Amino acid sequence: MQIHETAFVVSTYRSYHEDVSKDTYAKLWNNPATDALIPDILKSVSEHEAILHSLRNRFFYESMNSFFKENGGGTLINFGSGFSMYQFSFDDNVSTIEIDKKDIIDYKKEKIDHWTQEGKLPYRDVQYAAIDFNKNSVEEMVNSLRPIIKKEPTFILIEGVVFFLNRTTTNKLFEVFKELQKPGDLVGLVTYLPEVENTAVYERLLHYFDSNNDTNDAFSHQTIPRSYFSKVNGYKVIESTDEFDLSKIHASEHSIRDKTQILNESLFILSKA
Repeated sequence: MQIHETAFVVSTYRSYHEDVSKDTYAKLWNNPATDALIPDILKSVSEHEAILHSLRNRFFYESMNSFFKENGGGTLINFGSGFSMYQFSFDDNVSTIEIDKKDIIDYKKEKIDHWTQEGKLPYRDVQYAAIDFNKNSVEEMVNSLRPIIKKEPTFILIEGVVFFLNRTTTNKLFEVFKELQKPGDLVGLVTYLPEVENTAVYERLLHYFDSNNDTNDAFSHQTIPRSYFSKVNGYKVIESTDEFDLSKIHASEHSIRDKTQILNESLFILSKA
């Protein structure tokens, strides 16, 4: 299992719970190969993974939709966009910049263009940028992205990516964000807090990746303490929650009683100061 395959898995999770995720387009990415992978993941790691990823999508969908409605549009800059489909649920006054590794970007652009021509997707203004966060410098990333930001304000999303990065790359990305954004612009981010490392389900996650991941597709296992975000230069935390608390609001019927029994990700919204 390579890292890019997780993008298919997560989109399929969202399609399982459209009423929660509010992503009615995720099912376009469903495919037999991913369908064959998922039962083993749910059994080996956690049966709650699909609903948790749907809750994560719901939180950012509502945060971004509210932000863009309040500002009459803007630009979503989606770092590590994978196969997320937020822009097709927003009004057409929102532009989007999709950023990921070249193979994912090329494949996604081809599919999005095809589905738009077929009428399966509404037309949206989407720009694509192939960037490797580990290899490209701050200057290279800023110079690639700044010219294609068409509308302000901006909402930067980095979802499902930080886990696979090291701290040096994470720090570098915040330098990029700071260069691209203006006061009042927002960043939405997902991470595991260090306390999750003490849970059995996190150990199962690491074991699953170590057992199934392609040895040529290396990744880091990063968790970040809450204090990191309060110290990010140029930003302040304006909202934070986690998937456990979101489950009590949007998925109470799933009876998730203890946050230590799930891969409980924390979600943050930061505002550029």
